[in-house]
Amino acid sequence: MPLPFLAVLLAPPLAAVPAEPPADIRPYQSLHLELPYTPPIARIDGGDRLIYELHATNFSSRTLAITSVDVRVAADDKRVARIDPAGTMRRIGAATGPTNHLAPGQRAIFYLSVPWSGDGAVPLVHHITFVPQRKEGASDPVTIAGAAFNPRPAFEARLGAPLRGGPWTAVALPGVDNGHRRFPYAVRGRVHIPGRHAIDWMPAVGFDPVSTGTGVAPDGSGADVLAVADAEIVTVKAERAADARANVEDETGAMIVLRLADGRHAFYQHLAPGLRLRPGMRVRRGQVIGKVGASGHVTQPHLHFHVADGPTPLDSEGLPYHFGAGRIAGRYTDKADFDAGKPWQAEMQRPIDGLPPANAVILFDPTTP
Repeated sequence: MPLPFLAVLLAPPLAAVPAEPPADIRPYQSLHLELPYTPPIARIDGGDRLIYELHATNFSSRTLAITSVDVRVAADDKRVARIDPAGTMRRIGAATGPTNHLAPGQRAIFYLSVPWSGDGAVPLVHHITFVPQRKEGASDPVTIAGAAFNPRPAFEARLGAPLRGGPWTAVALPGVDNGHRRFPYAVRGRVHIPGRHAIDWMPAVGFDPVSTGTGVAPDGSGADVLAVADAEIVTVKAERAADARANVEDETGAMIVLRLADGRHAFYQHLAPGLRLRPGMRVRRGQVIGKVGASGHVTQPHLHFHVADGPTPLDSEGLPYHFGAGRIAGRYTDKADFDAGKPWQAEMQRPIDGLPPANAVILFDPTTP
């Protein structure tokens, strides 16, 4: 099971915060900053963003009260975004003291979603400000710089529809608190977030089973699951047998993994039993490869879909992707309204531009993805 973690949500971008010079940078023993993942530019509902995580580990003997994190352009110190951790921080392991305090030996994960308008891979760096805590009281603030990186280019491929008809709800995208992105895994000695851009596709109010396949139930069970691209099947995993030894990867349930032409891998999880395809087979965009099910660790039938840099479900890094099919018809105000079965808010229909926003209601073509 994933460990509890500390999450810091992004404050408004540069335009919404007052301009100010960067703080004086000086060495301090010992706060370790790390980016386990270098983000490609992600397109989400028509806007480009950098979706990634900054890890900070306290190697000092004092508790550090983290007050802010700046994302800045390395060349000229221009601030791109500021993160205010006050009231939003959670910590790996036991949580003691104020929520922005990082005790000796603790790690924080800062979940960043940075608006991006750069034309290329402009080097960025993080400035993190904290106040070391002492028995006699807090000391002066300290700012260090680290975890520099160059954003990676966006992926060009446009994926087809993973489902037919609808309407379907896109649940648990990167901005959803407690969604897939909030669960880091370290199953082979290195931490990854495979579901960083994952979507759980579930029926919305008004779901038309006939539009999604043959013999489909009102809860979406049995709906056709489609290949999003011409691709090679690299994994076909059946649901764990009742007498088999338990494994952390059992939570995926029945699963198919496709290797896309650009080297990324498309994951389809919680499928219905009885998969007929085999590794090594080639599939065409729009081909039926399975049915929506409720296998593995689920609370209701749905299709879990994500794209990652490798073929293993928990030991790969989740990557952004861009749909070239489907129309946004509206949106639920929040996940609670969806769970309660309330009506969704209709909007003027528009194509998905990148990934849809969280809790968007999507219509796919019932015949030609």
